[in-house]
Amino acid sequence: MLSSWPTERAKPLLGTVVRVRARGLDMATTHQALDAAFQEIAAIHALMSFHEDGSDVSRLNREAWQSPVTVDPRTYEVLVHACALSAMTEGTFDVSVAPQLVARGHLPKPHGAPEPDRSAIWRDIQFLPDMQIKFAKPLWLDLGGIAKGYAVDRAMDVLKAYAPTQACVNAGGDLRVTGDGRERVRLGSDSFPSQDFPIVDIHEGSLASSCGSVSGRRYERSGLHIDARSGNTALPVQFVSVAAPRCMDADALTKVVMARGACAAKVLARFGAQAVVHDAQFGWREVKGHA
Repeated sequence: MLSSWPTERAKPLLGTVVRVRARGLDMATTHQALDAAFQEIAAIHALMSFHEDGSDVSRLNREAWQSPVTVDPRTYEVLVHACALSAMTEGTFDVSVAPQLVARGHLPKPHGAPEPDRSAIWRDIQFLPDMQIKFAKPLWLDLGGIAKGYAVDRAMDVLKAYAPTQACVNAGGDLRVTGDGRERVRLGSDSFPSQDFPIVDIHEGSLASSCGSVSGRRYERSGLHIDARSGNTALPVQFVSVAAPRCMDADALTKVVMARGACAAKVLARFGAQAVVHDAQFGWREVKGHA
């Protein structure tokens, strides 16, 4: 018998609590679908973790400067997409900023990896046939948020194969929804100085949010954002939510908007995305993609 009520489960993955929900399936099929979605998320977590020694990312950081490293097709796909986004943003987004994050104490030093070349950037990541990757210079990768967004997308692909009438994958600040109805999301957090929070409705799409740290405690800290062009902390905007068709793009674009503000409009347009931002000076405002 098909259920008209949603079934939701949660697990600690991707450095947060991931919630997966489905509706419109019989109970046995629902749990099969949720299990499969969580398995895909766990696999991506294991492949792209900065912290786990056996992950593709850790192997690349240790070995790719010396010889090509064969990685899972999913890792290869994320890195190709990340470098394409780096090219579009002239390096504002760059997955090779891990040394700055390590220096600031936000990531541990990768075990067994050679010291990175200070001049190394995304252009030094070389893509070879047969899922092999080589570094032109020693560098440290951190896929972080873009891998989390990709995991949400892959989990949703798994759920869609079971044809639920509605499904949602929520990995902390990364959300994707499909099917009937809309997911209503309140932006911001209880630590904001104002309780005037905008509400957005997500239908057949994704929403990713990031919050920068500022002096005092008016915003929650959700990680350090680096403008890779300068190596400086990117904080012209303190809170960003990006809506886009894919969660991988939405998450990556939060970092671009965090660094560029309204100047990110052209990049947003290329992904069919738009942003809502907040800072202490101007409050809430929209950044819509345009050519």
